[in-house]
Amino acid sequence: MHNQDRVRVRRLHPLVLLAVLLFFLLVGISQAGSDRNHGLLWEISKPGTPASYLFGTIHSEDPAVVNLPAAVQQAFDESGTIVLELLMDKDAMMYSATAMLMMDGRLLPDVIGQPLYDRVAPVIATRGITEPVLSRMKPWAVAVTLSVPAQKTGQVLDLVLYQQALQQGKAVKGLETMQEQLDLFDSMPEADQITLLSDAVEYFPELDAMYQQMLVAYRARDLGTLMRINDSYKEKGDQRMADDFQRRVIDERNLRMAQRAQPLLQAGKAFIAVGALHLPGDTGLLNLLEQQGYRIRRIY
Repeated sequence: MHNQDRVRVRRLHPLVLLAVLLFFLLVGISQAGSDRNHGLLWEISKPGTPASYLFGTIHSEDPAVVNLPAAVQQAFDESGTIVLELLMDKDAMMYSATAMLMMDGRLLPDVIGQPLYDRVAPVIATRGITEPVLSRMKPWAVAVTLSVPAQKTGQVLDLVLYQQALQQGKAVKGLETMQEQLDLFDSMPEADQITLLSDAVEYFPELDAMYQQMLVAYRARDLGTLMRINDSYKEKGDQRMADDFQRRVIDERNLRMAQRAQPLLQAGKAFIAVGALHLPGDTGLLNLLEQQGYRIRRIY
């Protein structure tokens, strides 16, 4: 990463960064080249049980991402059950659309104030959101929408995996529900939601450059830069908000997903695809599963 890019990324607010990481579903590493900290596809096995796979994903429609590498495609094809963070079915999408709206009669300008609303309206239009819809959205929902790159096809990696599984007639399961994921934001105090939105607007022009840096790192499977960004922003800004968000979005969900993955791993031949941010570290899925007696081997 060039020095100019490093400075640009470091200006981002920690909560904006965490929101981007949640929906981009990325992982960083602390020491490039360390075996456990490099790679996206891992074989998970125990004696006497057919092996399963754990794959780190990114919420992107970039062709270099959605066109699976041969090793990943082979593992996917050989697996009998495909397990995603959540099922991207019609019910989940309908719940998402409803959960992002205020249903108590209030309008967004009344909640966040007219000056901030006037700053939000022109930038949210780049995401295809009209003002009548914007006026009813919750502050966190607007912030998250701004923090996710504009999509042209909508065929992001998570959705492509889901569609492939259906086409191949495989069983498809989810580790979480849409409600559980959105509650991470919906349960935030409204004042924190407004802070998140304000910073998302302020740093909106900087996000495209960061998206590109993330994509380059993900495609290279060398994600050390992302961890350094994550670590640096946990030490800046509102420490209470950043620490709480990190705990709920990553650490607690890792424990929940590891627990829910147990019967699937015990049955074997499962292809589990989760945001790559959930794989590494002391509280990451790779370490948690190893502590539960599984052998972890990098495939790709």
